[in-house]
Amino acid sequence: MNYYYLDEKDREIGPVSFENLRAFRASDVIKDHTLVRSEAGGPWTACVALIGQTEAPGSSKPQTEAAKIMSNTFTDARSALAFLATNPVGGLASAYGKLGPKQAGAVGIFFMVIFGLVLSLVLSRSLETAARKLGAVSGLGGGGFNIGQVSLMKLFLGAVGSMLGVAAVLGLSRLISQRSGRWEGDAFIAGAISLVWSAGLLITALVGWTNLEVCALVFLAAICITVLQIFVGLTRISGLSEPRATAGVPLVLVAWAWLTKIIATAIYV
Repeated sequence: MNYYYLDEKDREIGPVSFENLRAFRASDVIKDHTLVRSEAGGPWTACVALIGQTEAPGSSKPQTEAAKIMSNTFTDARSALAFLATNPVGGLASAYGKLGPKQAGAVGIFFMVIFGLVLSLVLSRSLETAARKLGAVSGLGGGGFNIGQVSLMKLFLGAVGSMLGVAAVLGLSRLISQRSGRWEGDAFIAGAISLVWSAGLLITALVGWTNLEVCALVFLAAICITVLQIFVGLTRISGLSEPRATAGVPLVLVAWAWLTKIIATAIYV
């Protein structure tokens, strides 16, 4: 039987024989996540589901499973970023559909980790700068918060935990509405939101916190995009109706803020 596959520009290539398809995968012409379908028709499916894992020729040692997962996730993340960088709202469902649930879930978690790294680096640098300017040695304000208690690891864990909270709230909304979505979709939506806030943090770090008007506009844009992403995610990925998604957006935002406050209190106070 012959097959078609989609190249990196979503062009339909083929038909090619099953043996050639395996050879293309072994030579890295196509990837595990490349979409393929039978010449006779039917749905597109990931190449790995059809031919299984294939080792590249000439490799002396088989790649470890963890290394394969990381490599595939990084490739999938770049593919999703191509959709979301220019269209963070409209491209959400398209990116999820192209990746498939399993890959999309891994990419969502990867984007959350990126957000954790960006926030921990940007915020710790900002707090250190503020401490030097204010001459704060023992702490800022009341409530038991102390700059000395802030570490990169705490900031990282808090940021990732906050985004995992978003995924959990999205999943809870889906379960309450009795929809048949998947946790991978919830993770991917939260990961896409993480990208937006990562970009916002990087922009504010570049322009400096003293440019309050620019920072305010950046975060206002991030909030607006986040609202739209939650709505699109709930309707086009989680499968909620528009009325339920409309009610779900503020609930997700409030629950996210509440969980973030709990996580921050547990870590820093």
